[in-house]
Amino acid sequence: MLPCPPRRQTMKLLCWLMLLTVIPVSQVLGTSPAPDPEPMNPTEWEDWLSGGPEDRLPMPPSLGPWNYVREFNQMVDFFAFWQLFDPDSSNHGGMIEAEAGPLGNVIQTDNTLEAIWCWSRFREFTGRDTYDVNTEAAWIYCRNFPAWMEEGGGQDYYRVHNCAWGLTAVLMYEAATGDMSYSGYADTCAQYIVDHPLNIYDGTVWQQRLDSFVKGWAAGNLYLFGEARGNATLMAEAVTQGTDVFNWLNSNPQVNLTLEYWAMSSGTSMWGVCNSVFRDDPVLGQTWCAANAGYMDVWQEWYSVPGYDWDSSWNVAYCNAHFAVWDVTGDDTYWNNGALIADLLLSLDTDDDGGIVANTHDPVTEDMTWVSCYLVKMGVDRLMGSVSDHDTGTLRFVGINDGETFEVDTPIPVRVIATNYGLNDESGVELHLAGDAGSDMAIVDLDFAELDSTTFVEDWLPGTVGSYTLTAWTEMAGDADATNDTISVTFDVTPVVGVPNAGDPAGPISLVRATPNPFQASVVIHFNLETDSGVMLELFDLNGRLVRRIDAGRPAAGNGTIAWDGRDTDGRTVAPGLYPYRLSAGNQASSGKIVKVR
Repeated sequence: MLPCPPRRQTMKLLCWLMLLTVIPVSQVLGTSPAPDPEPMNPTEWEDWLSGGPEDRLPMPPSLGPWNYVREFNQMVDFFAFWQLFDPDSSNHGGMIEAEAGPLGNVIQTDNTLEAIWCWSRFREFTGRDTYDVNTEAAWIYCRNFPAWMEEGGGQDYYRVHNCAWGLTAVLMYEAATGDMSYSGYADTCAQYIVDHPLNIYDGTVWQQRLDSFVKGWAAGNLYLFGEARGNATLMAEAVTQGTDVFNWLNSNPQVNLTLEYWAMSSGTSMWGVCNSVFRDDPVLGQTWCAANAGYMDVWQEWYSVPGYDWDSSWNVAYCNAHFAVWDVTGDDTYWNNGALIADLLLSLDTDDDGGIVANTHDPVTEDMTWVSCYLVKMGVDRLMGSVSDHDTGTLRFVGINDGETFEVDTPIPVRVIATNYGLNDESGVELHLAGDAGSDMAIVDLDFAELDSTTFVEDWLPGTVGSYTLTAWTEMAGDADATNDTISVTFDVTPVVGVPNAGDPAGPISLVRATPNPFQASVVIHFNLETDSGVMLELFDLNGRLVRRIDAGRPAAGNGTIAWDGRDTDGRTVAPGLYPYRLSAGNQASSGKIVKVR
């Protein structure tokens, strides 16, 4: 029987029957996730340095807010679903890289170590043994294909990368179980990193960018492992290797903090320096970050990179780095940046199965286990924080956002999502509604990590023009955290927009793009009008509050632009973050999201 939670057994069995029909076990091998990236020619390299060509995909909309306990639970379940569980196979216990596509028949040690970290962390904070059998099988695979013996040939980056994952997986497994059986595995991983330092500088020229990323990942994990073991020698070696990466970043921080390649980005290097050099010398870290960390990307839209263009992986590395800079500086800007990136990446799970794509050009049927593991460790776990035994609350109203506008006599369904943020199953939770739609109360049962959607009014008609507020909250004896109990939304009801007459056409407006996005000082919205029409740009914060309204006048039909200087209605420069916007012409509108960076 396949090891997964009971609700997934039948589904998983059917999936495996289909999978084995398409991919015989004998063909699922522990091989490279893809050929080694090829060196770039000079033209490609210059293009890469400049941020790539304009064949980009925009950032996803944020579908949150999220219950991070629920997201964590769903993702570790996803990993169990895609683990090869066949004791007769040499790849027993290995993690399949992708649901489908080119990586759908690949199993690899780093993916498997990543899953061990996630399952172990789940065990640590829940006390549940749900995935112990998966973890045990994963260790069998990792012993059969040890991190330091993965393919490498003349390039050590992949073995070093695997060994760094070995260190963090063992530490988390030990913390969750108290089992020190794999201490020797970690020791060998550490020694491999020590004995095989990646060369990123030959005294004249900085070498392969990929090695700079991987060396940062290795240095940070080696330092944390040495610290956990009380091994000053390993910590010193980690600082030595991390200093190489620091020197590379410091040689041109404006450029070197914004690069992407393979499954990594400059965020990987920054995280490594924060957890080696700056952990050893906090004063240096605070000084350097204050001067330079603001250059780091917050979100990198997809663009074509020679070799691989796994933009979700690039961004999760930036997420990890922003949280690491927050650790060093305590500057909430970086925590907010990390939270923003994690939330946007969670929005890629549009089929709500716990997995995300590594390349946003791919369909949701090709979710990748490895980048989903990254998101658990580097984003979701951070945002989840400490989990209480008893904690329920509200998550959001369905289909009603703060600051939204509805036309009068438009039926509005009043639905509230309640959720369980705690560890214990709960019953008899009171869910209350108050405000302009009336007062009501429902009783809901919420199992661990569950969501419940309750409809209070199927089709509410506000009736008159004006501003309306709805509030929902939960009540439960012993609830540990009151801050997540209550939500409110305020929205406007406006007159019905009449059909424009011939003298005042309101032709459709289509959004072309926002450039640059993310932006620092100002951003330009490019649009297209079918007919002459008045154009209005409205920008909002993440709570739905109007930040700025800009009247663009009445441009002629065709292509047009409207600029925002990053200031609010009072002329103050807005904080870094995500800003949804609406571009309207008459009774037509187009919307998007802009990111402001420091």
